[in-house]
Amino acid sequence: MTNEHAAHGIWRMLGHVKPYRREILFVLFLLVLYSGANSIRIATIGLVIDGVVSPGVREDRGRASAFFEDHILPNLPGDIELPSEAVSTLQLEAVSISGIPTPVDPSGIVQVESAVIEKATLVGGAEVASTPAGEALLLRFRTGAEVDWLADPRGEEFRRTSLTEPVELSIVAGTPGTGANELLWFCAGFIAILSMVIAISGFYRMIIGQEVRIRVLIDIRRLLFGKLSRQSLDFYESRTHGDVVSRSVGDVNTLSSSIQLLFGDFLQSPLTLLFSLALAFFASWKLTLITAPLLLLLTIPVFRQAKKVRRGARGALSHVGETTEGLSQLMSGIRIVKTFGLEEQRQDQFAQTSSSLQKAQIKTEIARAKGRSIVEGLYNLLSAAVIGIGGWLLLKDQVSLSLGDFTIFLAAIVSCYAPIKNFAKIITTLAESAAATDRIFDLIDTPLVFEDSPGASEFPGLQNRIDFKDVKFRYPGQETNAIDGVSFDILQGQTVALVGPSGSGKSTLFDLLARLREQDSGQICFDGSDTKTWSRSSLLAHIAFVGQEPFLFNTTVESNIRGAETDATHDRVVEAAKAAAIHDDIMALPEGYQTNLGERGDRLSGGQRQRLTIARAFLRNAPILLLDEATAALDSESEQLVQSALERLMKDRTVLVIAHRLATVQDADRVIVLEGGKIIEEGSDQELRSQGGLYSRLRNLQELGLADKSQ
Repeated sequence: MTNEHAAHGIWRMLGHVKPYRREILFVLFLLVLYSGANSIRIATIGLVIDGVVSPGVREDRGRASAFFEDHILPNLPGDIELPSEAVSTLQLEAVSISGIPTPVDPSGIVQVESAVIEKATLVGGAEVASTPAGEALLLRFRTGAEVDWLADPRGEEFRRTSLTEPVELSIVAGTPGTGANELLWFCAGFIAILSMVIAISGFYRMIIGQEVRIRVLIDIRRLLFGKLSRQSLDFYESRTHGDVVSRSVGDVNTLSSSIQLLFGDFLQSPLTLLFSLALAFFASWKLTLITAPLLLLLTIPVFRQAKKVRRGARGALSHVGETTEGLSQLMSGIRIVKTFGLEEQRQDQFAQTSSSLQKAQIKTEIARAKGRSIVEGLYNLLSAAVIGIGGWLLLKDQVSLSLGDFTIFLAAIVSCYAPIKNFAKIITTLAESAAATDRIFDLIDTPLVFEDSPGASEFPGLQNRIDFKDVKFRYPGQETNAIDGVSFDILQGQTVALVGPSGSGKSTLFDLLARLREQDSGQICFDGSDTKTWSRSSLLAHIAFVGQEPFLFNTTVESNIRGAETDATHDRVVEAAKAAAIHDDIMALPEGYQTNLGERGDRLSGGQRQRLTIARAFLRNAPILLLDEATAALDSESEQLVQSALERLMKDRTVLVIAHRLATVQDADRVIVLEGGKIIEEGSDQELRSQGGLYSRLRNLQELGLADKSQ
């Protein structure tokens, strides 16, 4: 399977998302809001570091702090001024200073505003120049004793003192600002608001995304089921039920993962990566330009492993179909398995398919794990490289960063890890989903063997006769025709029986008449008009069928009788049941007509199931009746009850019956004998018996109990 083919399958899947474009746009808005708020939160943390934790002079301030001070601070209420300090420390033997002192705090720190250094001696004896006239400083020093302050001529607030013991004097340039406290609370509140925005946007994105995902899956399931329900019998005969069920259920569930990614990591990860790189670029464009190309290298192993995941997933899904088929055969044939003691044989076969499934799944998981582990390992190496190269550039003064901007850059790069790791998950999940998508659309794209012709009209009902005109049909893959040039007619109200050895074409003629299959050549006409001129559904509305093996759905008795007549009233259902002589049996059930019959109607006997299908045919009240020897598999008592119900059902209808027990066709208006897909004899029961042909021989053998009743 080529990459283009896989991508085409994914795009087709996304086509089912288009009807929900408004929801998708809203989800995209929420995703942008989520990623943007998260990046702004990181930038705000950098602002706290530059403005509160490690303030510096304005010239050394980071880009985040400068942007805040220039564009946001002027618009905030109150008189907020960011701290702007540069501190120089001197180790002094003695010093004489004057200024406005503050009381000694509990830690022994004294701060002097508008201070002037009059005389100072460094440790070691060197003199320090006094403060130039007209220039005042902010000084801090620590002392363990009381400081004696004397009056200073500059004013009442000013004092002077002389420290004769060694002291560490800090000279603070700039201003401590007036809004450090206000800035701290503003940033804390803003981060809290951003956290709420992130949480709320994430919640609604998840809720809306999951709702759309569920709707899309339901749409695909409906499309798939609708296509499967219209497929021909040939389609189902060429595929195992387990494979069809696996594709319809398991593969659609696998597809769910890729749809879920669409509203999660598929869009969230690129947006988070974009916002994180933009934030890192804002903090330091030089370091970002160095780091970004290295991030792109991480995608190479992801794509390589994705190919292996796609191949492994396709093989695994195929083996899932085999195991599903094994379970299906066990459940449907449990009586045969038990009767012939085939438990170990079926277990061995299931073990073989399970082993193949295990190997394929392990191989897929290894490929998936390799992709994610390689990305994780390379990212850690990249992080080490960024720290090493970035630190070297900082030491060499090739890059100038404040502590806040450096924090923002590192946090932004760290934020890139999750989306890059998720990117590996996205690629492998999409690869796995591509295999499932291909299998699903393989079913959907399977062409219908036949469809109604354009402009097909409604079937008006049989008025006169049914004609088979030189009809030929061959099953796919077969070399000979199953029906080979068959021609006969059925007059309205007649009962025509089809007899012949097994494989002579009797059931195939049934399928062709009901348009369950299409003949390769020839015509089947109702009142002179080809059946292809009418819609198939309108034709089937005039046909009822009772088969040899009655099929009942896992639902209530009443729902089973209703069948295609879903709008029938309860009274009509009861009337049909009485006509089929099954009403009393139904009333004996625990919940009467509301009793659930279970899988294939196993709560009923064979005769009861058959009479229930006859009740279904009574309710439909179709003028054309197809009977596939409905009494062949019944005991004598059940056969008598069913035969009586059939005789009532056949009254005043056009009937085509497959007869395995030739004694049941003696009242038919005409008997048609088939062999090898051709008509070899035709006439009444008496006429055919007198001719001494195949029919006569089969009739005599059955009367002697020597012939196979399937003939």
